[in-house]
Amino acid sequence: MQVAYRYRANVEYFRAVIDRQYQQGPWLLRLHVQFGIIGAVVATYMAATAHTSIVLKSALFVVAFGLMVGIGIWATKQGLMMKFRSRSGFGSEVTIMLSEAGFAFGSDNAQPTLEWSAYPTAVRFSDGILLKRRTGSIRWLPDSAIIAGNVAAATDLISSKTSLRYVS
Repeated sequence: MQVAYRYRANVEYFRAVIDRQYQQGPWLLRLHVQFGIIGAVVATYMAATAHTSIVLKSALFVVAFGLMVGIGIWATKQGLMMKFRSRSGFGSEVTIMLSEAGFAFGSDNAQPTLEWSAYPTAVRFSDGILLKRRTGSIRWLPDSAIIAGNVAAATDLISSKTSLRYVS
């Protein structure tokens, strides 16, 4: 059974990649948690060292905390997006064929260019599958991009070839 995906590697696609990567990771490595901790520490220090009333200290804490979390998450996502935009294939259409033998990029008759061992783990989301390499790189396969096969066939194939876990 072959499953084919076709998608455009654009801003929308890479936003999904970034979101899924952070959603599937450990709780402490999620952006809102990281910047929440940093924001709480910085805001607490700022409020504690301010020589003003408790009301103004509280307001300073809330503003500093909100800015740290909001700007930190935004800046991280923008930095990652800049990295993706600088790649040569940004904006191009990508076709991936999954088969028992591995991955093929391009036409229906292409030979596998990567074996399944290249992606030993995968994470199933409600809207697609995130394949993870040992080197830390990932590949997002959205269900909406399937052009041959179906979601069940893709999930069955990937679960038979990788260690697949489910994230809701």
